Amino acid sequence: MEAALLGIVILTAFLGFSLVAAAAQLRQGGEPLAAFPAAWLPPGVLALALLAIHLALRGRRTESEQIILPVVGLLLAIGLTMIGRLQLQAGVWQQVTRGLLPGAAIMALFIARPGLVERIRRDWPVTISLAGLLLLLATAFFGVVDESGARLSLKLGPLPAVQTSELIKLALVIFLAWYIESVGEEAEARARSIGWLRLPALRYFVPGTLFVLLATLALVKMSDFGAILILGCLFVSMLYAGFQTRIFSTIAAFGVALSLLAGLVLTAAWEVPAVIQQRFAAFLDPWSAEPLLVDGAPTGLTIAEGPGYQIQQSLYALTAGGMSGTGLGLGSPGNIPLAHSEFIFAAIVEETGAIVGLALLICFAILLLRILRLAILLPQGQAFERLLLVGIGVHLFIQVFVMVGGTLNLLPVTGITIPFLSQGGMALTVNLMEVGIVLALAQQLKVTSNGSMGSG
Repeated sequence: MEAALLGIVILTAFLGFSLVAAAAQLRQGGEPLAAFPAAWLPPGVLALALLAIHLALRGRRTESEQIILPVVGLLLAIGLTMIGRLQLQAGVWQQVTRGLLPGAAIMALFIARPGLVERIRRDWPVTISLAGLLLLLATAFFGVVDESGARLSLKLGPLPAVQTSELIKLALVIFLAWYIESVGEEAEARARSIGWLRLPALRYFVPGTLFVLLATLALVKMSDFGAILILGCLFVSMLYAGFQTRIFSTIAAFGVALSLLAGLVLTAAWEVPAVIQQRFAAFLDPWSAEPLLVDGAPTGLTIAEGPGYQIQQSLYALTAGGMSGTGLGLGSPGNIPLAHSEFIFAAIVEETGAIVGLALLICFAILLLRILRLAILLPQGQAFERLLLVGIGVHLFIQVFVMVGGTLNLLPVTGITIPFLSQGGMALTVNLMEVGIVLALAQQLKVTSNGSMGSG
């Protein structure tokens, strides 16, 4: 079944690139078929990568999960097609070389060596967590400042800049999975009852809270508030999955209190960066004629002409697409600033329609449900692996929720990417690494003769 679904995915990739290339040739008055050979190279690389991973799964006799790889492949095919439409061949090859190929190699490594997940649990959780945190702190103080004034990347010598906030999310998932497994049972056994609630001793949740706090403060200094939102969601969801409801409710109450206290301190002692102020003002009214201020000084632009313009163009694109879209290569998604990264969902909907946009959201929902299904089917004793799957599923889905909400102006724009669709080499590598971990854990389930699942 996986092979048949991948065949459909590969066909979709070649068809998408062919339509984009034909439309480009028609706009220039050329012959549509002449552009096909060059246009077929990127989907060819994608096809080889997907088939290699499929063969690796077959070699490991992984039959319990045959939906995740085709869903991820379909999302990659659509994302690469739209990046090619917006950024031409240069943008596609950048995504392939910096994201797809490294990520696919790591996926294959986890599939071929599923014991690496156990090694991470047993030998490397603290090392990985501290390395991710140190990278984030280094970025906060020494990172590259972009045009918006945020520090999102760390550049080491001649190497390309690395967006370290992507790494800290996976490091946090690994840390929380290991920490909750290590202290969970003891914390629950020694918790004190306060009415209906149960309060564990401070030593059981201070390290986890301290890790999240340091990461959050580093992200505040970096002005990466999208990553802060994701870290908060990961923290809450994994605590919910790892503890009894009565203990989780107590920890959540303390977390809310600490968050409010931190918010009051930051309000009094910290000036909100201009980029955050502008994004929030644009969210409230992207067509506002009020003057745009930076550090209290007028810029000569209105909110509608500044940060609101991006949201306006996104909403115009969504409206222009209608149900069936304008056709690949026949719309105007280039009018949206950063359409290839932050607003790729609006670009896809404009040219392929709301039906495809809804189908993409369903694909992400299926991906989340399949990952959570694996977490449920794993034995109860594998707490680390189960929590790891919960964290990975939530990480992938919350990014979609936040960015699609920003595209529809239901949430402020945060600047994060949509997994597998948006351009971003490090983000794609990390997302594919997470899928590799999922497929490595899927090998622990075996299909019995009656078609039911059992642990291997």
